[in-house]
Amino acid sequence: MSLVLIIEDEPATAAPVKEALEIEGIQADIADSGIKGVELFRERAYDLILLDLKLPGLSGEEVLNTIRRENPFVTVIVYTNYSDFADIKKLTNIGIDGYINKGPEADLGELVDAIKSKLAPIDGDAIDVLFREFPNE
Repeated sequence: MSLVLIIEDEPATAAPVKEALEIEGIQADIADSGIKGVELFRERAYDLILLDLKLPGLSGEEVLNTIRRENPFVTVIVYTNYSDFADIKKLTNIGIDGYINKGPEADLGELVDAIKSKLAPIDGDAIDVLFREFPNE
């Protein structure tokens, strides 16, 4: 079973995401601040982190920097209303694996599908493509 950490300070946003993931068989924890997010990240081996940028305690950027120093391989998706291109570019350079807008037009089903696609193991067709492109030596 996959394990997702939702770092989001708004319960009205975090709770439905957690519920939707759990319906899909994905276990999820919620941290309501940047500090709590880092604490939980250090306690458990998460497969994916859904990260808001505007958080009490530590900003999303500070949380991301901590995560990347301690685990450069965990998948991190930024989930926020904040969409300043320069900041998103900076976060991409730090190492996010995706960005999803949680604004009024956001679709919970699309969010869950995006998370599931990041958690899915590589499929057989992709493996075949990799082997065809890899030199036979």
